[in-house]
Amino acid sequence: MRSLFRRHDPVSQTKYQELKQLARAQKRVLNGTPGILKQRTQSGKRYWVREYIRVDGRKVDEYLGPEASIGETRLQALRAEIDLARALASGSGTLRLLGYQRMERKAAAVLEVFFNRGLIQAGLTLVGAHAYGALLNELGVLAPGYKTQDIDVARSAPLAVALPDGATFHHLLKESGLPFVPVPGMPSHRPSASFKLPGAETLAVDLLIPGKRVGELVAVKELQAHAQAVPLLDFLIAEPLEGIILSPNQVIPVKLPSPERFVLHKLFASQSRTFDRGKTGKDLDQAATLAAALEEETPGRLSELFRRMPAAGRLRVKRAARIAAKRLVDIHAQGAEALLKLAR
Repeated sequence: MRSLFRRHDPVSQTKYQELKQLARAQKRVLNGTPGILKQRTQSGKRYWVREYIRVDGRKVDEYLGPEASIGETRLQALRAEIDLARALASGSGTLRLLGYQRMERKAAAVLEVFFNRGLIQAGLTLVGAHAYGALLNELGVLAPGYKTQDIDVARSAPLAVALPDGATFHHLLKESGLPFVPVPGMPSHRPSASFKLPGAETLAVDLLIPGKRVGELVAVKELQAHAQAVPLLDFLIAEPLEGIILSPNQVIPVKLPSPERFVLHKLFASQSRTFDRGKTGKDLDQAATLAAALEEETPGRLSELFRRMPAAGRLRVKRAARIAAKRLVDIHAQGAEALLKLAR
């Protein structure tokens, strides 16, 4: 009999929690590799830089200031910042070897910008497949993830952020060092709520917002952008939890949906799609896996939240729960029973 998932051992889970605490000590997430401090001289004037490798593979300098303006206290702070980044990258590598989910460098570069610009702290929440992987890590569960380059981020209320004058969401994406372009709307005169890298690159970023009509475009004034409406998204991202994203170079603090809200919304979404059966199957697989993991640790948590779920979504959740339970009958009876309880 195949296993749905297994638990990380207590030592591995402790390593994860320690790395999470360390990541929250960051005032900023360094771009690219941690790098090293170096002195440069130009026209007879000496200055300090952080030499590092960008996400696109280029070695560049981050200008820090003239030698005369950076005293020993400031140098110690800069060295500590780099040492912290190295410790986080090393810890991320260790957890990867232990089976924890990790994000690719380019996708992580986008979240780095969102953190450094204060969007995550203001409430921008990671959803979608990357959130699923992060929730597996949070629950201490080793299970197959879903390889994707798509980043889905959502907000319910306006974000209290102050962007530079004239800056837009598109500008923020370019701060990652990657040449994002808007995905043309359909029809072409409609504004875009999705951005991707040009050519064959598959990395895309979608901005989402609560709304009754799937795909309806809504202006997000504080980001000078438009977002796609998703039904019951406000339910999904209410009461987010603090998580982290692991990547080869960085560990980035993020906001995530609670696992029980993620399960219920995935069940709802699986019955809301009018096409793309592949995504429907992934929705059900992710919901089933997290439901089983939750029921092992905190029995009844899922059904308790379901009773408080908006009535508009309950019928679809019940229908999906019956289908998802069939995925668990022979491999996780406790999880299957939890889903069938929703369907009654």
